[in-house]
Amino acid sequence: MRRRFRTSAVAACVTAVALIPAAPSWAEETTPPTINVATLSPSAPTGQNNWYRGPVTLNVSATDDVGIAKFQYSLNGGAAYIDVPVEGAPASATASAVITQEGNTSVRYRAVDTSGNVSAIRSISVRIDTRAPAASYPAITDGHVGHVATLIPTRTDPAPGSGGVAVLNMYLDGKLVPPLPVQTSDLSLGVHTLAVHLSDAASNSAKYTQTFIVTTSFADVGTLITRFVTAGSVPAEVGTALQAKLDQAKALADAGSAKRASQVLNEFVSIAGDQIAPGSARSTLVGDARYLIDQLNGRLAAEPATGLESEPAEGPKFIPDPVLAPLPHNPNADYNVLVFSRTTGFRHDHIPHTVAAIQKLGIAHNFNVDVYDPQLPTVTLPTSPFLSLDTLKQYDTIVFESNVGHPGPLNPITEQPNFEAYMHQGGGYVGIHGAADSFEIGTWPWYGDLVGGFFTNHPNGQNGFGQCGSCIHTEVVTEDNTHPATAHLPDRWMTVDELYNFDRNMRADVHTLLSLNEDSYQRSLNSGNAATNPLRLMNGDHPIAWCQNWGGGKAFSNILGHFRTQYYDDSFMRIILGGIETTADRKDANCSSYRETSLLIEADRAAGLLTAAAADAADAALDIARDSYLATNYTTAIPALNSIVDLANDNASGDAAARSELARQARELREWMQNLNR
Repeated sequence: MRRRFRTSAVAACVTAVALIPAAPSWAEETTPPTINVATLSPSAPTGQNNWYRGPVTLNVSATDDVGIAKFQYSLNGGAAYIDVPVEGAPASATASAVITQEGNTSVRYRAVDTSGNVSAIRSISVRIDTRAPAASYPAITDGHVGHVATLIPTRTDPAPGSGGVAVLNMYLDGKLVPPLPVQTSDLSLGVHTLAVHLSDAASNSAKYTQTFIVTTSFADVGTLITRFVTAGSVPAEVGTALQAKLDQAKALADAGSAKRASQVLNEFVSIAGDQIAPGSARSTLVGDARYLIDQLNGRLAAEPATGLESEPAEGPKFIPDPVLAPLPHNPNADYNVLVFSRTTGFRHDHIPHTVAAIQKLGIAHNFNVDVYDPQLPTVTLPTSPFLSLDTLKQYDTIVFESNVGHPGPLNPITEQPNFEAYMHQGGGYVGIHGAADSFEIGTWPWYGDLVGGFFTNHPNGQNGFGQCGSCIHTEVVTEDNTHPATAHLPDRWMTVDELYNFDRNMRADVHTLLSLNEDSYQRSLNSGNAATNPLRLMNGDHPIAWCQNWGGGKAFSNILGHFRTQYYDDSFMRIILGGIETTADRKDANCSSYRETSLLIEADRAAGLLTAAAADAADAALDIARDSYLATNYTTAIPALNSIVDLANDNASGDAAARSELARQARELREWMQNLNR
């Protein structure tokens, strides 16, 4: 009985179990899927500054113990999600979604499994801008603008765009001009065109051409008279007489007497023609008065069509970083160059491009190129050459290439003394761009004198230039075209670059080769509100490339070179080549400076190599020559330098070798002044 009872109990238990429904498999599945990091297609942005100029494909993937049912993504911070279903609920799934939303979107994405479990949320930035910026000219109404207006294009990037709109090029009546406000008073009356080639940060680009007519009025002519008198181009008493005639003519015109008003305006023309010197002031006032006469008498010519037209244009090209490798050592090379680009502060993105460009010069012009920059591991020397003077002496010149550092990139105890000794023993130095920002102002004064001056600041720019967000246009003046670095350059030329200001005006200390025309960018359309609030620069005198004999060696600085495109420009690289060849003593150059000669005179005086009287006389003459040079009175500088040569040729002035060197330096200064005078 007991055994049968036990069997029945077991059977009953089994039956009971059989009557309880089986739990579904998902009831115990609570593990969320694992979502992987998404990728974008195309992987590289199709525009500049990490922007895409078209749709982007979001590629997502995830794994799960049970199966992925779908992916979801959100374009509005998670407020709403869009489903991307997955067929077959695989344990490992991938999916894609095309993103077209413009602007800088943080795309959230996640995976959901068949149990309803939701993965962690990841996000990826998708920046899309497909629309070019636009331009308009508020000062122009119905195609007309007065003769005292300022034309500044209003530039907009359709929201939500990439912004940073830059004027890549500007054309006035078909001629390329710096992107500056246009004063209509500088234009003749009649029809003109003003075109701007715009690009945004994504490199969407368009060209807008505004055709307009410059007109004038009695009020405009009155304003012009005041401006010309203030500028000194019209004598005050003549301005008073002209204004009286203008007021009389306007009163007659307002009274309906066009004939009499025209007669008074003809008297205005006679005064302007007889009493104002030939030039723009006279021609402008005469032209405006005759316009008013024709207007009063209904004789104005028929007007051409006006308006604003747009057309597609190409934006800045993207230049990828080069793949760097050491340049094989050539035992038959003419000389050796070291490129030093180590940084301990801001790092310029042009550095690898500069290294590659100088290597290319080395191959073409038969010099070896070594590089020391631990941040370029594929090309750098293993240890710093500056730790040993003997190592440095292997190089005929050293290129300091945007090696920004605060503190500086050379150790003041173990490296700086070796570099100073290298220069004292006749070494060469080439400074490019950020070399002027290599050390904190005041920490190494010797280096500041070597480079010529320390960087302080630079104007801001627009990201629409592509890979140079701080670049603006400038006109460069070639001051000395006898140097191998500048002989190929025109007298004036335009470039786009980051334009440094300095802690000093170095003109009296160095031999200036290139300078900036500050008028060409002080009101740049591409630098913040500079168009209406002029930039604070270097007070109109702005050297930007120079050479000098300093510390026993030869030094050359070119502070242009921020924009990586420069290193693919043959004309710019010829400037760098000239600096390398002259500081390496492969080509001659007149790099005389007033500072160098002044230091020579004082050293010779202290050593007793010049008599006190001779040193005093040389100092006085040099002061006259230097002051004349700074005032651009080169004809006055030349006889003062001749007097130093005469003094040096006088046996009574001191030691023969000292006098010979003084005469040589004075002759080089004279040659420089003669060249500038030509």
